[in-house]
Amino acid sequence: MRLAPLALSAVAASLAVIAQAAPVPHVIPIVINCTGPVVAQGHRIARENGLKSGQDSKACFGRMHFPGDGAAYLAVSVPSPRCPRGTALDVYGQANSGNWGSYFETPVCGSTISIGPKNQWGADMLTIDGRHYDQRGGHYVLVN
Repeated sequence: MRLAPLALSAVAASLAVIAQAAPVPHVIPIVINCTGPVVAQGHRIARENGLKSGQDSKACFGRMHFPGDGAAYLAVSVPSPRCPRGTALDVYGQANSGNWGSYFETPVCGSTISIGPKNQWGADMLTIDGRHYDQRGGHYVLVN
């Protein structure tokens, strides 16, 4: 069966529209500061909830908000001699009980963190230095 040239051009045009409509991965970079109110808040939350990384006097913090989620989260960056770039990152979130906890079992080596892109089920992943982390159970784990 042969398609007429007109039919082929219609198929090509349809594919072009589909390609243009493909979603672009949405990534939200997180700004981490070492001074200011978010740092004071982060240190207080870490101290009150026994979160080790955030209790480091050199810890830096940034506020995070997942799209569509009204809850607030904190990214924390701390010096780490075990990491090649010298810093480790963690994310703290508040449970419905009011207590704060870590999203990682142990802080992850890295210097930049962002929210996104989405995984195949539509949930936001975390990206640290270009590596994607997805939530599995109670913690985020490396997926690439």
